Amino acid sequence: MNIMLIDVPSRKATIMLPLGLLNVGGIIERCGHKAKIIDAYLVDKERLHINFINKMIEDFKPDIVGFGGIATSYGRTKELSLHIKDRYPNILQIAGGPLASTYELLLAKARVDVVFHGETEISLPEFLECLEHGKVFHNVPGISFLSNGKVVRNNPPEQIKNLDEIPFPAYHLVDLNRYLSSIKDFLAAYSLQLRHSSQYSSIIKKIRDRTKYIPIVTSRGCTHRCLFCYRHDRGHRQHSVNYVIEHIKYLQKTYGIFGFEFIDELFNRDIEWVMEFCNAIERENLDIFYMVDGARVDRVDEKMLYRLKQTGCIEINYGQESGSDTILRELGKGVTGQQNKEITKLTQQVGMLTTVPLVIGSPSETDKTIDETIQFLKDTDAHVISLNYMIPLPETPIWQYVMKKKLIADVERYLDDVAERGGMPLVNLTSVLDYKWRRWNEKILYEHIKHYYKTTGRLWLYSLYSVVGKMRMYFGPFIPRSTKEKIGRFLRQFNLKI
Repeated sequence: MNIMLIDVPSRKATIMLPLGLLNVGGIIERCGHKAKIIDAYLVDKERLHINFINKMIEDFKPDIVGFGGIATSYGRTKELSLHIKDRYPNILQIAGGPLASTYELLLAKARVDVVFHGETEISLPEFLECLEHGKVFHNVPGISFLSNGKVVRNNPPEQIKNLDEIPFPAYHLVDLNRYLSSIKDFLAAYSLQLRHSSQYSSIIKKIRDRTKYIPIVTSRGCTHRCLFCYRHDRGHRQHSVNYVIEHIKYLQKTYGIFGFEFIDELFNRDIEWVMEFCNAIERENLDIFYMVDGARVDRVDEKMLYRLKQTGCIEINYGQESGSDTILRELGKGVTGQQNKEITKLTQQVGMLTTVPLVIGSPSETDKTIDETIQFLKDTDAHVISLNYMIPLPETPIWQYVMKKKLIADVERYLDDVAERGGMPLVNLTSVLDYKWRRWNEKILYEHIKHYYKTTGRLWLYSLYSVVGKMRMYFGPFIPRSTKEKIGRFLRQFNLKI
């Protein structure tokens, strides 16, 4: 069979290597079928051209079209699905990955025939075998489908116990060069930090003339599940150190890649594993640089940080999320604000870059907890932050709260709103009045940037931002986006963020 896989963007899209579809494509090929990946992110950032999809279908003549993406890809998936069913009614349509969290909508509102939940290493081959031999597939584990107009969801598939049994992603199915991230863009976010602190000079030296890096995973799952987290993996499993080293060597030899971004949910669950990984990098003489996107502050110490830095790590990020113990408990982080503070400061002292992610607006959030988060940023002298309001999505723990409180009247419209304005104040989950709730992000940005310019001795910028930032804090939530963009362009002339 010919199976076309489409990576469907949400409306607010960033080009990223579709690792999920590369794994699925590999499964399809190992089952003896032909796979083709269409990355809609590369077609048009603003609009997915139907004519382009028509041409791909007519050239490849797929028996099955599969959709991958995230929950906010639902709107475009629906658009594509209805079109394909209308024009090519004999094509079977399937969907999976994080997009599967919208399975009821995909089955009832779009024209997707089967949705895969969880890992597909076992369920997809069984499904394809049923189709190939004309058997009924309704007993395949981990799928959902319509039966007599009702949604049926089967029990989840068995999880892979030994991740090393899984081959490397089928990189040959895409033009990998189009997905390599620019180290210049990465460093731009830390430009002021690198410019005003000599302790980060080793980072620039390590990168040298290297210009690109690629995402890679070493594990699946996590030890905790945050209030806003969508995840189908149960528990945490990790590849062996040898598997990861061989993966790196394969990418080096085949594609000439020397930079890696570990995008695991949790990279450092096993401290011994991390130390052995660092030892293996030295033992194999791997001249690489790398970043760690997902780490827990309660599974790291000074010794680990220095070993990571010695072996090429230039950045490590933790899920701090808040400076308030009240909110951290509600989020289910399993750590305290003090732990967050100590490890954030230690990481900076070691000379490694780190971005502090913040998620505000959980049900217990108040002006007091926001002030505690601001104080955390000041205490740690955090240079770079990522600030977002909590985004409830289907099958996350917070979604039950949203449904019970009837805070979202139209789920389809809401998912489109998130796709357009994800991270902005969309649904007030708190008991705080809307006008105060909407100002929280402006307040945090104002206090954070004002503190940064004051502590770095840039007093004239501090004075300017004290005025401009205060105005934005009070009026920002009500200023049109186009006006904000004009103000932003003006302020960037003075290295001010907005």
